[in-house]
Amino acid sequence: REKYRNIPTIYLERAPQVLNEVTVTTTKIKFYNKGDTVVYNADAFQLAEGSMLDALIAQLPGVELNNDGQIKVNGQFVESLLLNGKEFLDGNNNLMLENIGAYTVKNIEVYEGQSRKAKLTGDIAAPKLLTMDVKLKKEYNMGWIINGQGGYGTGDRYIAKLFASWFNSTTRLS
Repeated sequence: REKYRNIPTIYLERAPQVLNEVTVTTTKIKFYNKGDTVVYNADAFQLAEGSMLDALIAQLPGVELNNDGQIKVNGQFVESLLLNGKEFLDGNNNLMLENIGAYTVKNIEVYEGQSRKAKLTGDIAAPKLLTMDVKLKKEYNMGWIINGQGGYGTGDRYIAKLFASWFNSTTRLS
């Protein structure tokens, strides 16, 4: 019966190993929570070139967009669609959805906000409205947006549309 055995120190040596080429791919975070606000990163979504805001919103997780321009987030209607924190053409969602290019959008924030009247009166007990705020990239916060469309078909069928908007941080003219 052995109670003790002395083993000498053994040093292991490993030859360096050369790895083949390594490719690292990253993905962008599509959305995150910031307090009670859900922030969607517009750059994380793959869109066709020339897509408008409606195509971007239709791709957001948990968001549904119908043909009338009504937006639902997790089954709840969005009652206020804002552009950089301000109403766009008195709440005409379709005009905003069809004429703002998706490439101009930095992120989209969804939160429970107050109505314009509740903000003015300071009524904190007023019911909260689900609000979607479209934030533009810095380089598109002032300037022109022009969108035109035209077509002619058989049987005297035609379509023509022109939309132009000039804006900056304090003024908007469409």
